[in-house]
Amino acid sequence: MAIVRRRAAPAPVPAQKPADERCDYIPVPPIGYDDEGYPVEDSVGQSQRHEEQSVDWHGALGDWCRRQGLGEVFADLVMPYERGQRNKVVCPDLMVALRAERRDERLSYKLWEQPTPEFLLESLSNSTWRADVGAKKRLYRRLGVREYWLFDAAGKRIKERLRGYRLRRGTGSCAHLNTYRLVPKNRWGRRESEVLRLELCVREGELRFYDPSSGEFLLTVPELHAARQTAENRIAELEAQLRALRHSN
Repeated sequence: MAIVRRRAAPAPVPAQKPADERCDYIPVPPIGYDDEGYPVEDSVGQSQRHEEQSVDWHGALGDWCRRQGLGEVFADLVMPYERGQRNKVVCPDLMVALRAERRDERLSYKLWEQPTPEFLLESLSNSTWRADVGAKKRLYRRLGVREYWLFDAAGKRIKERLRGYRLRRGTGSCAHLNTYRLVPKNRWGRRESEVLRLELCVREGELRFYDPSSGEFLLTVPELHAARQTAENRIAELEAQLRALRHSN
């Protein structure tokens, strides 16, 4: 009698996730977690150049936003965006949340506890640029981030080096559909951020923020230190002159 061998049933093919769900940033151990088990540290290493950029942007925008009363500015702060899903997390290079509750110290920015940030900025690198221009863009659009900006210092992926997107919300029966529209250059070659009321441009290879109300660029951290040192030196000179006048009298 012939023996009939039955073939094993093929393993079921897992359903492909929608495009917006394939954009999750999954942290790689070792990483820090808070008491609820959500990540609080980004495990992706950054170059010294990348870290310096984040410090400069945070310093320039943080000082300006505090003076304008425009909310909170964060650099490299982990942002979990779905409660109960501990791998649903991103870590924007720069984030501005106009309506965020002020706190002395934050371990992370949980979207179910805080309002969606209005402004996000990512700096492209060889290891992250694909996610920045694709997956993260889809995610931020879905989350309702009003403005998403990309900066490519080397100009390898974005020829113009700076690109901005502004959210256009769907209306009526398409209210669930959000789209991003490119932010064009104005007549001065800068791109306007409606969220920050500032203009962004690349100047001498660096991303700079321009305040049209004052007609000046926001100072970077080194420029702020230099300006502070100049002011302190000037005060010391004036105090020395004042002492000299008192002694002469």
